[in-house]
Amino acid sequence: MRSIINNLVNSPRWVGYMPHMMNIFFYHKQNPSTNINQGAFTYNKLYVDNMLANITFTSNRFPKSKIFLIEEGLSAPSLNLPNLTVITQHKDLPARPREFLKNYFHLYSRGDEKLITTFFERWFHVYEVLIANDIQDFIYLDSDCVLLEELTSHNYEKIGTNHPPCSEDCWPNMVMCSTANLNKFLDFICSFYKGVQQHITKAKMPLQEKAAIKYINSFFDKPRTGVCDMALWYLFKKQNPDLFINNLTIDHDSSVHDWGLGHDTTTFTSQPAQKHNPQGVLKTVNIKQIFYTEDGPCFEEKNTKELIKIKSLHFSPGTLKFDIIPFIEEYEKIYN
Repeated sequence: MRSIINNLVNSPRWVGYMPHMMNIFFYHKQNPSTNINQGAFTYNKLYVDNMLANITFTSNRFPKSKIFLIEEGLSAPSLNLPNLTVITQHKDLPARPREFLKNYFHLYSRGDEKLITTFFERWFHVYEVLIANDIQDFIYLDSDCVLLEELTSHNYEKIGTNHPPCSEDCWPNMVMCSTANLNKFLDFICSFYKGVQQHITKAKMPLQEKAAIKYINSFFDKPRTGVCDMALWYLFKKQNPDLFINNLTIDHDSSVHDWGLGHDTTTFTSQPAQKHNPQGVLKTVNIKQIFYTEDGPCFEEKNTKELIKIKSLHFSPGTLKFDIIPFIEEYEKIYN
C-alpha cells in the first residue's frame, strides 16, 4: 500500500514534549450490516487493523493517559497495553437509552437503521463508563481520528467538536467534553425523539410518517434526507451556542484539529494521493499535504504559506482510513 504522505523529510526529533493525563475513549461495534460478502469482510478487517494500530499509537504516545475501548463483536487479539481498559458493552441497556430506542424515528435514506442507532447508542455507553469510573471529562476519538497533541489545556466546561462552515451537522469524530455536558446532550436526544413520537401520535394514519418528518425538518433550514447523531449534535449546539468550541477554528498558537484529509483542500496546500478500496481499485484524490517540522506535523495555508500545527488528524472521507497504519509508521520514523 502506497502511503498517502509523499513529502517525508529528515526532520529533527520532536523535543520538549511532556505527556499529561487524559481520558481517551474509542468505540467499536461489529458492523450490523447483513452484507457478509468477501468485499465487506475485507473492508471490516482493514477497518479493525487500522483501528487497533491507532489505539496502540495513542497508548504509546500518551503513556500517562487512560485509554478506554468500548467494544462489541471485536474478533481480534486483545491489546496488551498498560494504560488500556477494554470494556465489552453489555446488552442490558439502562432506562434512558431504552427510552431513546423506543421513541427513535428513522430518517436516513442511505443508512441502515441498526447502523444509525449505533451512532447514537455509543454516547450512552460512553456515559455509563464515565459514571462507573468517576471520570469528570474525556476525549472521544473515532477510530479513524489520530490524536497527535495532548489536550489537557482544553476547558472541558466547553464541548469541543467539529462544525464545518454552512453545515447543519457537527462532526463528532473528535469530541472534548465534560461528563456533565454529555449528560445534557443525552437528555436532549431523548427529549427530541420524544417530541417526534408525540407528533406521530397526534397525526392520523397514514399521515404519521409525514408528521414526523415535518416536525424534524422544522428544526433545520433545509429539508433533511438523513438524521444521525451529527444532526443532533448540531441542534444541541444551536440551542446552546455558548457551550461549544469549534475544533476547526485555528487557535492563537496556529494549531487546529482536522475534519478530514480529503476535505477543505482549497484552503490548504494539497497533493494527489491514491484512495484505496477493499477490492484493490485505486482512485486518485486530492488531500491536504502534511509538512513535518520540529513542532510536529503541520498543514500549510495556501494563500499565506503559514504552517498550522495539526492537533488531531481525521483520515476521512471513506477509505482514507485504511492509510492510518502507513502514516503512523512514517510518523514514528521521524519523531521516535
